[in-house]
Amino acid sequence: MQTLTGSISTYVFSIVRARPMFLLLYRAPHLPHANTWQAVHGMIEPAEKAYDAGRREMREECGLTPARFFKTDFVETFYSETTDAVHLVPAFAAYVEGAPAATLSEEHTAAEWCTLDDAVRRFVWPSQQQAVRIIAAAVARWPDIGVGVTELNA
Repeated sequence: MQTLTGSISTYVFSIVRARPMFLLLYRAPHLPHANTWQAVHGMIEPAEKAYDAGRREMREECGLTPARFFKTDFVETFYSETTDAVHLVPAFAAYVEGAPAATLSEEHTAAEWCTLDDAVRRFVWPSQQQAVRIIAAAVARWPDIGVGVTELNA
Protein backbone atom coordinates (compact mmCIF):
# COMPACT_ATOMS: atom_id res chain seq x y z
CA MET A 1 0.00 0.00 0.00
CA GLN A 2 1.18 3.50 -0.75
CA THR A 3 0.31 7.06 0.24
CA LEU A 4 -0.80 9.35 -2.58
CA THR A 5 -0.96 13.11 -2.88
CA GLY A 6 -1.75 15.12 -5.95
CA SER A 7 -5.43 15.91 -5.56
CA ILE A 8 -7.48 18.60 -3.83
CA SER A 9 -10.94 19.19 -2.46
CA THR A 10 -12.64 22.57 -2.51
CA TYR A 11 -15.72 23.10 -0.35
CA VAL A 12 -17.83 25.81 -1.96
CA PHE A 13 -19.97 27.73 0.50
CA SER A 14 -22.26 30.73 0.68
CA ILE A 15 -23.80 32.52 3.63
CA VAL A 16 -27.60 32.47 3.59
CA ARG A 17 -29.58 34.02 6.45
CA ALA A 18 -26.38 34.25 8.53
CA ARG A 19 -25.47 30.56 8.22
CA PRO A 20 -23.21 28.62 5.88
CA MET A 21 -24.66 26.62 3.00
CA PHE A 22 -22.47 24.14 1.13
CA LEU A 23 -22.60 23.23 -2.55
CA LEU A 24 -22.63 19.44 -2.97
CA LEU A 25 -22.11 17.74 -6.32
CA TYR A 26 -23.50 14.29 -7.18
CA ARG A 27 -20.86 12.10 -8.83
CA ALA A 28 -21.74 10.66 -12.27
CA PRO A 29 -22.44 6.90 -12.47
CA HIS A 30 -19.55 6.13 -14.86
CA LEU A 31 -16.80 7.47 -12.54
CA PRO A 32 -15.06 6.12 -9.43
CA HIS A 33 -17.05 6.85 -6.27
CA ALA A 34 -20.17 7.06 -8.45
CA ASN A 35 -23.52 8.12 -7.03
CA THR A 36 -22.08 9.86 -3.98
CA TRP A 37 -22.26 13.49 -2.91
CA GLN A 38 -18.91 15.28 -3.18
CA ALA A 39 -17.22 18.60 -2.82
CA VAL A 40 -15.25 19.85 -5.81
CA HIS A 41 -12.46 17.32 -6.18
CA GLY A 42 -9.69 17.04 -8.73
CA MET A 43 -6.08 16.47 -9.60
CA ILE A 44 -3.20 18.92 -9.32
CA GLU A 45 -1.58 19.41 -12.72
CA PRO A 46 2.23 19.33 -13.13
CA ALA A 47 3.85 22.53 -11.79
CA GLU A 48 0.47 23.74 -10.44
CA LYS A 49 0.07 24.84 -6.83
CA ALA A 50 -2.58 22.96 -4.86
CA TYR A 51 -4.57 26.15 -4.19
CA ASP A 52 -4.52 27.04 -7.90
CA ALA A 53 -5.85 23.56 -8.66
CA GLY A 54 -8.63 24.18 -6.12
CA ARG A 55 -9.74 27.35 -7.92
CA ARG A 56 -9.39 25.77 -11.39
CA GLU A 57 -11.33 22.63 -10.46
CA MET A 58 -14.08 24.81 -9.01
CA ARG A 59 -14.48 26.64 -12.32
CA GLU A 60 -14.32 23.38 -14.30
CA GLU A 61 -16.70 21.31 -12.15
CA CYS A 62 -19.36 23.84 -11.20
CA GLY A 63 -18.69 26.96 -13.28
CA LEU A 64 -18.20 29.21 -10.26
CA THR A 65 -15.41 31.62 -9.30
CA PRO A 66 -14.79 32.34 -5.61
CA ALA A 67 -15.20 35.82 -4.16
CA ARG A 68 -12.91 34.69 -1.30
CA PHE A 69 -10.69 31.60 -1.16
CA PHE A 70 -9.24 29.88 1.90
CA LYS A 71 -6.89 27.10 2.84
CA THR A 72 -8.08 25.03 5.75
CA ASP A 73 -6.00 23.48 8.50
CA PHE A 74 -7.40 20.11 7.47
CA VAL A 75 -6.11 17.39 5.17
CA GLU A 76 -8.62 14.76 4.13
CA THR A 77 -7.47 11.19 4.42
CA PHE A 78 -9.13 8.13 2.97
CA TYR A 79 -8.26 4.69 1.68
CA SER A 80 -9.26 3.76 -1.87
CA GLU A 81 -9.47 0.13 -2.89
CA THR A 82 -9.20 1.29 -6.52
CA THR A 83 -5.66 2.59 -5.99
CA ASP A 84 -4.86 0.50 -2.90
CA ALA A 85 -3.55 3.68 -1.34
CA VAL A 86 -4.20 6.14 1.43
CA HIS A 87 -4.88 9.54 -0.12
CA LEU A 88 -3.87 12.84 1.52
CA VAL A 89 -5.99 15.65 0.10
CA PRO A 90 -5.67 19.32 1.13
CA ALA A 91 -9.06 20.88 1.75
CA PHE A 92 -9.85 24.40 0.58
CA ALA A 93 -12.92 26.57 1.13
CA ALA A 94 -14.36 28.93 -1.47
CA TYR A 95 -16.97 31.58 -0.74
CA VAL A 96 -19.46 32.61 -3.42
CA GLU A 97 -22.16 35.27 -3.06
CA GLY A 98 -25.83 34.33 -2.98
CA ALA A 99 -25.72 30.53 -3.43
CA PRO A 100 -25.69 30.70 -7.24
CA ALA A 101 -26.68 27.88 -9.55
CA ALA A 102 -23.84 25.62 -10.66
CA THR A 103 -23.01 24.77 -14.25
CA LEU A 104 -22.00 21.12 -14.00
CA SER A 105 -19.25 19.31 -15.87
CA GLU A 106 -19.71 15.75 -17.12
CA GLU A 107 -18.34 14.53 -13.77
CA HIS A 108 -21.58 15.34 -11.93
CA THR A 109 -25.29 14.90 -12.53
CA ALA A 110 -26.73 17.18 -9.83
CA ALA A 111 -25.81 20.03 -7.49
CA GLU A 112 -27.55 21.17 -4.33
CA TRP A 113 -26.97 23.82 -1.70
CA CYS A 114 -27.14 22.15 1.73
CA THR A 115 -27.08 23.15 5.36
CA LEU A 116 -24.19 21.87 7.46
CA ASP A 117 -26.33 19.07 8.91
CA ASP A 118 -27.55 17.98 5.47
CA ALA A 119 -24.01 18.05 4.04
CA VAL A 120 -22.75 15.90 6.92
CA ARG A 121 -25.57 13.39 6.31
CA ARG A 122 -24.91 13.20 2.56
CA PHE A 123 -21.12 12.91 2.59
CA VAL A 124 -19.86 9.32 2.63
CA TRP A 125 -16.39 9.85 4.12
CA PRO A 126 -15.82 11.11 7.66
CA SER A 127 -13.04 13.40 6.41
CA GLN A 128 -15.55 15.25 4.19
CA GLN A 129 -17.88 15.61 7.17
CA GLN A 130 -15.03 16.97 9.30
CA ALA A 131 -13.99 19.45 6.61
CA VAL A 132 -17.43 21.10 6.44
CA ARG A 133 -17.67 21.20 10.23
CA ILE A 134 -14.32 23.03 10.43
CA ILE A 135 -15.35 25.49 7.73
CA ALA A 136 -18.76 26.13 9.32
CA ALA A 137 -17.15 26.84 12.69
CA ALA A 138 -14.58 29.17 11.11
CA VAL A 139 -17.21 31.25 9.28
CA ALA A 140 -19.75 31.36 12.12
CA ARG A 141 -19.14 35.11 12.56
CA TRP A 142 -18.98 35.93 8.84
CA PRO A 143 -17.45 38.02 7.38
CA ASP A 144 -14.93 37.55 10.17
CA ILE A 145 -12.94 34.32 9.95
CA GLY A 146 -12.17 32.13 12.93
CA VAL A 147 -9.71 29.36 13.63
CA GLY A 148 -9.29 26.61 11.05
CA VAL A 149 -9.13 28.57 7.80
CA THR A 150 -6.80 31.21 6.37
CA GLU A 151 -7.68 33.44 3.46
CA LEU A 152 -5.43 33.20 0.43
CA ASN A 153 -5.12 36.33 -1.68
CA ALA A 154 -5.57 35.94 -5.44
